[in-house]
Amino acid sequence: MNIPVETLLLERGLLTERQLRRAMEFRERCPDKALEEILLDFGYVSEAALLACLGERDGLEVVDLSEYKVDPEAAGLISHNFSDQYQVLPIGIRNGKLVVAARDPLMFDVFDEIEAAAGMELTVVLAAAESIRDCAAAVYREQDLSNAVQKVNKEVQGSGHSREACAASERVEGTPIVKMVNTLIEQAYARGASDIHVEPMEDRLVIRLRVNGDLVEHTSMAMEAHRPIVTRLKIMGGMDIAEKRLPQDGKYRYDRGQVKTDLRISALPTIYGEKIVLRLLNSARDDCLMDVRRLGMTEEQEEIFERFIKAPYGLVLVTGPTGSGKTTTLYAALNRLVRRKINVVTVEDPVEKAISGATQVQVNVKSGLTFAVALRAILRQDPDVIMIGEMRDGETASIGVRAAITGHLVFSTLHTNDCAASVARLLDMGVVPYMAAAALTGVIAQRLVKELCPHCRREYEPDGRERELLGGAAPETVKRLWKPVGCSRCGNTGYSGRRAIYEFMEVDEKIGGMIQKGTSPHEIRTVLRKNGSKSLREQARDMTIRGETSMEELEKIIYSVE
Repeated sequence: MNIPVETLLLERGLLTERQLRRAMEFRERCPDKALEEILLDFGYVSEAALLACLGERDGLEVVDLSEYKVDPEAAGLISHNFSDQYQVLPIGIRNGKLVVAARDPLMFDVFDEIEAAAGMELTVVLAAAESIRDCAAAVYREQDLSNAVQKVNKEVQGSGHSREACAASERVEGTPIVKMVNTLIEQAYARGASDIHVEPMEDRLVIRLRVNGDLVEHTSMAMEAHRPIVTRLKIMGGMDIAEKRLPQDGKYRYDRGQVKTDLRISALPTIYGEKIVLRLLNSARDDCLMDVRRLGMTEEQEEIFERFIKAPYGLVLVTGPTGSGKTTTLYAALNRLVRRKINVVTVEDPVEKAISGATQVQVNVKSGLTFAVALRAILRQDPDVIMIGEMRDGETASIGVRAAITGHLVFSTLHTNDCAASVARLLDMGVVPYMAAAALTGVIAQRLVKELCPHCRREYEPDGRERELLGGAAPETVKRLWKPVGCSRCGNTGYSGRRAIYEFMEVDEKIGGMIQKGTSPHEIRTVLRKNGSKSLREQARDMTIRGETSMEELEKIIYSVE
């Protein structure tokens, strides 16, 4: 029936014509407010009376949640935030259908989303908004991951559940799986992990986290849990749950409690089933790194960086391998630049963090929006500053260099070992030497170095090989070094976090002349050292001697720059 609820209220004498007219007049001034909400706010009708009429009109049951035993596993199919936002709460399963209490029976899009996540049809019942909020607050509680894993293992292994039975009983497994996935994401976020790996093995499912650049095993569980976990993650990422033979990519905004992060979800078929990797992006925990002063640069390096940012035009390159923090450095620069009265435009793949005041463009190769295509369009948008996520090919490099020469400040990244090698890479991509010399304002090379935990690091005397690796630091004077041990404060890793180290190259007249002549990277490095620019190796060596990092980390830097 399409009878307006106010008609039913009038027919039953629960509302007067005068009250309705006044409510309608108020609604004309506030068209975004529902009439039912206005009637409740004015006190013309009670929520119980309104729910009774809605239930009669739509043939829905009205329940009192204070007297209803809510199934916590059913409630776990949606997040607490989702429940609060839409005033809905799954309360149990009846006749093979998920029972959902709602304040508004017409939220069809919301019900469709719950149905998709649950994998079963819904039965909607009506309940008061306040009772839904109170009941949700009592039901939603954080669960320890080990408890969730035990529950999953019990579900998939207990009562004679075989792998086939597990696949057939996905509805039963859905609830504990959803809660476990949520807990896993939140614990990874709390540990500062950048990635979550869900890896199927021959006889078990392993969950590993990438913390401080290293993959560490977080937990493992029965292999029978693999399929429902993958299904849940695919639903979150908007992927095809029936496609298991091809790689897929998806994304999901996780916003629950204190955890707010974008997830980039990748599925890859392997011999034991699909492996899922989740990358945690746009995380609120990284906001502090948007401040240039917190990147870890020395005072002298900060001064050079400020000169790069204040340049009226030119090309600034940030270089280093994948995972060296290049994007964070670029975002810190852009965060400073957007405060001015200028037009800042970025083209990225993907957009990892939203920057207020900047126009950010997401590359979409499938639709034809490549870096080069986006750059051409951006140049018609009157930009002052352009950030190119990565110079991947000669066409992108050529457009970026020409934009820098014609009066734009351009930032971008390259995958090279150090500053001098970036010049050679530009020339390899087809940029002529005189254009590279004219465009380049400066280059920043960087790495992330793990810092030893100050609470458990152990002192030891270096051997001959280690003294040799220390190089020109008068190694015979180095009497002691430190190595990682592991304690409760550092999660038994031996390290307390990572710090960025930087090498800077300002392209002055001398360096510019060398670039124009096609001088080798080795000769450019020699000039940089004479000018007092410390190499990444020297900075990592100094950290090692001071006991801030280990020889293992120093070796990584040595072999990555040579």
